[in-house]
Amino acid sequence: MTPRSCTALRPYLLAIACVVACIGLVPLPAGAQTPDFYDLDTVRTIYLTFKQANWWQLLEQNYSSSTDIEADMTVDSRTYPRVGVRFRGNTSYRRLPPGSQKKSFNITTDTFVPDQEVLGYHSLNLNNGFHDPTFTREVVMYQICRRYMCAPKANFVRLYLNNQFWGIYINVQQPNKDMMREWFATNDGNRYRCAPPSGGQPHNNSALVWLGSNVQTYKLSYDFKQGDGTDLVHLIDVLNNTPTPSLQAALPKVYSVDQGLWYCIVMNCMLQTDSYIGSGKDHFLYHDEEHDTFHHFPFDVNECLGGEGQGSPTLSPFYNTTRSSKPVLSRTLQFSDWKARYVAHFRTVIEESFSWAVLGGLVTKYQNMIAADVAKDTKKIYTTAQFTQNVTQDVYFGRTRIRGLKPLIEARRSYLDSYPDFRTTRPTLSDLNYHPTNPKSTQTIYVTVKASSAAKVTLYHRVKGPFIQATMYDDGQHGDGAANDGTFGAALSPAPPPGGLVDYYVGASTSSGVMRFLPKNAEHKAPWFQVAWTQGTSPIRINEFVARNSSTIKDEKGEYEDWIELLNTGTTAVNLAGYHLTDKWENSQKWVFPQNTVIQPGKTLIVWADEDPNDGPLHASFKLSGSGESILFFEKDGLTLLDSVTFGQQQTDISTGRLHGYTSVWATFPVPTPDAENQPSPCGHLNYSALDITTVPFGLAGTGTPQVGGLAIYNVSGAPASTPGYFILALAPAQADLGALGAFLVNPSVMVPLPLLTTSTGTANPNIGIPNLPILAGQSFYFQAFVFDGQAGGFSNGVITRICP
Repeated sequence: MTPRSCTALRPYLLAIACVVACIGLVPLPAGAQTPDFYDLDTVRTIYLTFKQANWWQLLEQNYSSSTDIEADMTVDSRTYPRVGVRFRGNTSYRRLPPGSQKKSFNITTDTFVPDQEVLGYHSLNLNNGFHDPTFTREVVMYQICRRYMCAPKANFVRLYLNNQFWGIYINVQQPNKDMMREWFATNDGNRYRCAPPSGGQPHNNSALVWLGSNVQTYKLSYDFKQGDGTDLVHLIDVLNNTPTPSLQAALPKVYSVDQGLWYCIVMNCMLQTDSYIGSGKDHFLYHDEEHDTFHHFPFDVNECLGGEGQGSPTLSPFYNTTRSSKPVLSRTLQFSDWKARYVAHFRTVIEESFSWAVLGGLVTKYQNMIAADVAKDTKKIYTTAQFTQNVTQDVYFGRTRIRGLKPLIEARRSYLDSYPDFRTTRPTLSDLNYHPTNPKSTQTIYVTVKASSAAKVTLYHRVKGPFIQATMYDDGQHGDGAANDGTFGAALSPAPPPGGLVDYYVGASTSSGVMRFLPKNAEHKAPWFQVAWTQGTSPIRINEFVARNSSTIKDEKGEYEDWIELLNTGTTAVNLAGYHLTDKWENSQKWVFPQNTVIQPGKTLIVWADEDPNDGPLHASFKLSGSGESILFFEKDGLTLLDSVTFGQQQTDISTGRLHGYTSVWATFPVPTPDAENQPSPCGHLNYSALDITTVPFGLAGTGTPQVGGLAIYNVSGAPASTPGYFILALAPAQADLGALGAFLVNPSVMVPLPLLTTSTGTANPNIGIPNLPILAGQSFYFQAFVFDGQAGGFSNGVITRICP
């Protein structure tokens, strides 16, 4: 390497070092998110390979029984063996043109291989675009739904069957436990699909109408995905049979009225009448255990925006709201404040989401992404011309009229804009805050908001259960500043407990009852804060964990389960009996350590996070989510937090842990180190990496034995070819995400950059001479390479080198 090329790179590296030093090497969450399987900007390719010669006939034969057949699936160059495949759908299966092979598919990754998943998901729905020549309706609809309620994700995939291109499919997330974990504190609540499993019962029976107290009766109208139905029948009983004067107090204890209204509003606005609001079917209920309330959410929305002949632009915003067969609407909207909430939410959807500028932009974006694949899709139900035509004009499928998206949306927006209820003057709200900013349970906690044109301002808040209402005042006595200054305040009452997660939002109404909320989404993704736990100290630290274990270590039953490693950093043994480990901030006592659980000084302990306590005393009552969550360690009192880590998306068989001796520096380990300190032992090299290991652009490895008086040898591989860079030696590690360049893994305040030049194959072999000083034996040093040609490269992984005697 020439001095000039090194000099050119030095200011770049030093500038990065300065940035990292200036942000103080703030500890980052242990693991950053990677692109999701349902990333809206990604069109993945799925290959299904069937070994059965008659695989198509088997799929047709098994349709009625929903029985899977085996296939190998490849996604992003990784093969998932023996997944389960079957046809899915009702009208999208039965009403296809004669001879059409454009069937919809369900893929279950763990039918034949236990615990197998693809990027954190176990069940995939690949829809064929029936009723939608544009292929975009479902993806757009779910994207809008997710702004206001729990709803599946959806994007596009290319599908190949035995290497034959089967075309573009709409990839819709399965509403199972994987999805519930993304929206709720737990995913163990009961889940019901509101649609007759047999197809023979009246659809309106699935609309939460009272069918009597016999649970078996409801199995004819609901698909019990999880749960025995007793909670479902209780909800329906409360909704239908509670006397009107008591309903507003009783219903929110079992059902999120706010989320139910959002669901109905979006179905109405987007003209999805084959749903609760019309046919009464094709919707889901989930029983949120954390707050003991049911939530409504959508599924099977391919007929929105004019699909299958639906879609009158003048559909009333109050369509079917007085029918007894739709009690979610008829029983709630009889109350003026719930009706005002309905109108306020409807206006929010119109203003934020329902216009051709918004929806047309999404349609254009997605059609541009898939147009080339649609053109070469010989299996598709509609023509390539109809793919584009149906954006601006009607298309006919037999005698079924599928309305043009643009004229329909513009006509409906014009109608809704003229609707009298959506033209009234509303209050204004801004500057929603709480104080003190780091609240403790011993303090009075106030929420404040600025409001004008409001006759009444209301705070809605909860820790557990339904939201509690509290009137807010502008009188200078409720944490609101000066009297009559436009800022309203209210104290939280009852005071939330230590560690409590407080959800809150505000509503305001005019003297005529017109409402507005802040945030506009109200209960959905309401802002929250946590009342501080008492912080304690302990020599026991969370040292390392694996949230996706398929081959690292086995438990005593010979099973690969997620695991958490604790380390005793002290000088005396610690008995953990009675201490707590949990994955939920709001449930500090989820799992308790058994008697005589002792960790000796400098030693580790493995806890299996498998939700299977019958497997042994150190099997916790929770699992770890590979898509991210928290691990917390509590004192015996369940009130004193001793240690915690919050992490994001995890990779299979990659552990996340603290670097030895550095409490605040977390890293990933390509080779996990269970039952050992996270350093080379007793000496040698250990690779560590960015929290999101998928962002590391090239590799660095230490080889051989780094001995006092010898040579430490390193290999750079996969870097940009023939490019100058630096090989960095540091006395301490770090973890700082620098975006496209990767992660800075060494401390810039104690580093020495050494010139480096890669070969024409992107390799390099920097070596470090180790002085013949016995004092160096057992000392650890940290290394990282930086190679960047202006377009590719960045920072490698890191290497810990511990000097041997």
